[in-house]
Amino acid sequence: MRRRNGVAVPRTRRLHRLTRASFAALPHALTTAAASATSTSQQFIAYGGQALVDGVLMRGPTHIGVALRTPEGEIATAHEPLPSSELRTKAVALPLARGILVLWETLTIGAHWLMRSADVAAGDEEPATVSSRIAIVGMLFATLLVAIIGFNVVPAVIAGILTGLVGGTPLLVERALDGVLQVCVLLGYLALVGRSGDIDRTYRYHGAEHRAIHTLENEQALTRQNLARYPTAHPRCGTEFLVVVILVSIVFFSLVGRLDMIGTIISRIIGIPLVAGIAYEVLRLLGRYRTNIVARALAAPGIAVQRITTRKPDDAMHDVAIVALTVALHANGAAAPAGSERPTSRSLGSL
Repeated sequence: MRRRNGVAVPRTRRLHRLTRASFAALPHALTTAAASATSTSQQFIAYGGQALVDGVLMRGPTHIGVALRTPEGEIATAHEPLPSSELRTKAVALPLARGILVLWETLTIGAHWLMRSADVAAGDEEPATVSSRIAIVGMLFATLLVAIIGFNVVPAVIAGILTGLVGGTPLLVERALDGVLQVCVLLGYLALVGRSGDIDRTYRYHGAEHRAIHTLENEQALTRQNLARYPTAHPRCGTEFLVVVILVSIVFFSLVGRLDMIGTIISRIIGIPLVAGIAYEVLRLLGRYRTNIVARALAAPGIAVQRITTRKPDDAMHDVAIVALTVALHANGAAAPAGSERPTSRSLGSL
């Protein structure tokens, strides 16, 4: 049991809330990776973000900044450096390897702060116990496994069965059907979970995060009024990454060839990291030609999907996004644009 304002809060309710949030966060949790992939020489392009449970995480070149809304209505903040080592420095210089590395870092950092934000939302700012951490990490790994099976393996198996019934279907047609099914499963799932009140709030924080980044990229002061001028969708959202992953998987698994059901399942689970690494490199390439008509066309589906995964935030959510981005800017040795608002905040108890 945890205590919230002196009242015991069942751990199962906290874990249930975190489970739903982690499933909903998977598509846009990759925003920070997409931001890294499409970064240019302009400093502000390096900033990406992720919605948390009643909070926002912002990632810069070397540090992240976090702002969380507590049950008392306060904004609690924290920042921490990104992983750094000689081995990592060498890995990020290697094509494919850097994509897998950045994605792994994004997922682990995002999972950690999803756990922390769930604790804070439950009224507990102290780190979870060892047993609680093991249970939550296990739940998150299970979430990721279910996501891979549900969004990638199952569509591939169904596409194989359907084309097998027809007979004589070209492999590329089977893979195209696989891609269509992946999109349908993803859109259906996102729309379904968005009906939950908790996930609706996560989607609204997602919109606030995007608006803050839009404002920074346009070199305007981080204020409620300025944030409200921008759309909740952003071309560097993780949903764009997912679109590229689907397109790459169609080509990649077509090259692998037609397999039986067991082979298909194994190849999808093993091949996903490689497909993600290739997709990361494609995003880097598209980032260099962001205004190109082809790049814009590839970004369009991701923008369209964000009509589901982002919603209009209120001013209190704008404040959280402003604080998170300001903390990230300061942690990375930069400053918020002149005239930016400074919503009242305090440091989070413990990391």
